[in-house]
Amino acid sequence: MSRESDELGIIVDQLVEEANQLLSTIIHRTKSSDNRSRLQKPKWTERHRLHVLLEAAQETKKSLPERVVAPWFLAELKATIELIRRWHKKPIWKDIEPSLVNSTHFTHTIAKLHIVERLTKEGHNVKIVPRGEDASPDIMVQAIGGSQDWINIECYQPKILDGGSAVGEREIEKVVKYSMKKAKRQLEEKTPGILAICGFNQSKSTVDNLRQTIANRLQKTERSNFCGILLMMLGIMYERDKENTSFTPIITIDFVPNPSYFGRVDIDASRPEGAPQLIKGPLTDISTDDIISKKIDQLSIANVSSSERIAKKVGESIIEQRLKVIEEPAPKSRVVILSKDVLPLFRGEGNINFLCHNCGVILAERVWKLSISNVIVKCPSCQSYNEFPQLRFPQHPLIGRIGIMKENYDFTGTVILKRGVSLVGL
Repeated sequence: MSRESDELGIIVDQLVEEANQLLSTIIHRTKSSDNRSRLQKPKWTERHRLHVLLEAAQETKKSLPERVVAPWFLAELKATIELIRRWHKKPIWKDIEPSLVNSTHFTHTIAKLHIVERLTKEGHNVKIVPRGEDASPDIMVQAIGGSQDWINIECYQPKILDGGSAVGEREIEKVVKYSMKKAKRQLEEKTPGILAICGFNQSKSTVDNLRQTIANRLQKTERSNFCGILLMMLGIMYERDKENTSFTPIITIDFVPNPSYFGRVDIDASRPEGAPQLIKGPLTDISTDDIISKKIDQLSIANVSSSERIAKKVGESIIEQRLKVIEEPAPKSRVVILSKDVLPLFRGEGNINFLCHNCGVILAERVWKLSISNVIVKCPSCQSYNEFPQLRFPQHPLIGRIGIMKENYDFTGTVILKRGVSLVGL
């Protein structure tokens, strides 16, 4: 046996030994049911993931030095054991450990702990909500600075994203559809919320398609408390040179913002230079199917050579909405905005263009649905009076509402509107 194989064998023994020390109760309680699953169900994704990882490690030990069985599972086992080690002595572990028994809850919990660690590393105060029949959300994270509001995060680990098979467009659409329903059901309206979709060993093309499908769906929602959807993928980085092959566990996190979000907490989804997920240099884009089929040698290098490519911006879509035309209001009976030639009268960074009902010019460009309430605008182009209706405001906190007294106001320039601030006619 070579020195390299000896070292790998020692590492495998250490991983298995530590798994049995840290997770002895879980392994014991799930062994019988996993044995039944192994005999009755053809797919490994139907089994408890912890036993799949341990089995791969044990088979590797038996097969050395000839071969390494499922090295991607060894990388994942290493990442999982290191994660459990960090949480094992924390007071909350007694609430976390029972959720590892159920095979579905195991992957959900591992993904959740990775998200908590990433948010904590970025300086946030984070709370895990103990599991229970009505436990929701999974995580609460406190904003940094300002009002330091809490944001709820609900985690969703779809079985189709376990890494056991290729994921087609239809499956991705189902994941996104269910995700939106889950967000509506479990993220209360009075608090800003994020849904986190978690997956294992997904190809770049699957993640790109998932991100784009999410962006397209978020264009259709009007939920002002819903910040957006976070994508967290646990995968492997495969590297190979003339002498060595390595599989390194990696975690990538992307955030797809909801353009209709109108809260007072800013979600900064920018990725600073040097962030862990901005991997530079050529990577091999491989799926679990390719690995299981032993097609690694046949794969080509994917064009993922820069952070710009990885952080590619999803397409935007602006909604156009025509306002209602009304008769000229009596003096000082309404808030009326006038201007000789200023267009648009309002501008923001939202996803709605409000148009003059008669001539179609943009009166308010890229604002939010809740930006303007109970205000009349006289179109500088056709002189018709367009009404922003009186709105019902949400339960979640805004930056504020600016009340405007009933009067005529002559604009000499475009007014810039901010997310979370509403102009309200009194």
